[in-house]
Amino acid sequence: MNKIWMRLPLLLVLVSSPILAEDFKRFEFQPLAGFSVSGSIPLLNENNEHVGSIHVNSSYHVGANFAVNLNAEDALEVHWQRQFTEGRLPENMVAPFSSAEVLSFKLKVDQYHLNFVHHYEIADPKARPYVMAALGATTFYGDRDGYTNSQSRFSFAIGGGMKYYFTSYFGLRGEARWSPTLLLAEDSKFWCSIGGSGANCRINLKTSFQHQLDLTGGVVFRF
Repeated sequence: MNKIWMRLPLLLVLVSSPILAEDFKRFEFQPLAGFSVSGSIPLLNENNEHVGSIHVNSSYHVGANFAVNLNAEDALEVHWQRQFTEGRLPENMVAPFSSAEVLSFKLKVDQYHLNFVHHYEIADPKARPYVMAALGATTFYGDRDGYTNSQSRFSFAIGGGMKYYFTSYFGLRGEARWSPTLLLAEDSKFWCSIGGSGANCRINLKTSFQHQLDLTGGVVFRF
């Protein structure tokens, strides 16, 4: 009996620690949906003069995160997101099309990121604001008149949001993130072929970013 009482303080410390506390959950699964405000892709000529843009429509997206909580504050997340949208080339980008041609195409944009997340404690213990940074890749899937092609490029993201846990197992999440994708000069052929059904490029891309703002919300399942 005396040994049990001597070990009681140690047991209390272990139970009260953040990692072993009853409400700490190691994993989270988060189905997500939201709206992407897509930036156009600038086009420059040989003199670095702006001569137009490839327009990407803003539209909705769906996705999911799988998170591993390293401790009460930090987590790693595997993030996937798909945007369903359309694109349009400027009239002077491809030949032999004239200004009367409609150089539009369907576009799906996938993000594959590894998120690094840091949470903060506030007065309300159920609410957890956080900041995040991510590295990964973005894949563009273009489709026009049955001609399809895809291309992947490096991308990153920074942002922040709020999680609110109604119970130890369920909550909601809202987030805003800026996610640029790096595009290179050799990507010109991809965009011209999708938008112009194989036509030749009159104007080529220079290395630049396609900027995007993602506004996302969803549910959080903890286990």
